[in-house]
Amino acid sequence: MIVAKTVVDNQYWILKKDNAKIGNIRATQDGSYTIKILDQVANVKTIPMLRESLNIRFESEQTVTPAVATQVHGYPTECKVFNGMWHVQLKLPLFTKEEKSKSWHAAGWYSVKQHRTWQAMQNPKLIALERYRYKGPFYTKEQANVKFI
Repeated sequence: MIVAKTVVDNQYWILKKDNAKIGNIRATQDGSYTIKILDQVANVKTIPMLRESLNIRFESEQTVTPAVATQVHGYPTECKVFNGMWHVQLKLPLFTKEEKSKSWHAAGWYSVKQHRTWQAMQNPKLIALERYRYKGPFYTKEQANVKFI
């Protein structure tokens, strides 16, 4: 099957077959469409006629699977995010790991001081950040590994 990928809405499409470009479709000023596949050129009056004659599917008609959210406000997580939000008072990106969970995690990397030592942690529970001193959030582990006094 040939797939038409939109370049300019309702004006220009690229035709692909097996992820290789094979041609294009252009809208003309008189309302018809010019199709160029390899070295052959044809004109068609309407898009439904185009679909029928060449068995073309437009990219917007394909079923799109939703992307799995693995970030909260730009900070990375190692799991799927539910209920992502920004805690204004604490200035933290928070999320839960399940739809109905009551356990909140902070997205990103943190340096947390536990028992006189600083540790780099990704997505610690909110209760841990409330109990111990911390620095963060950071985008990478390297940023969180900076030693603090």
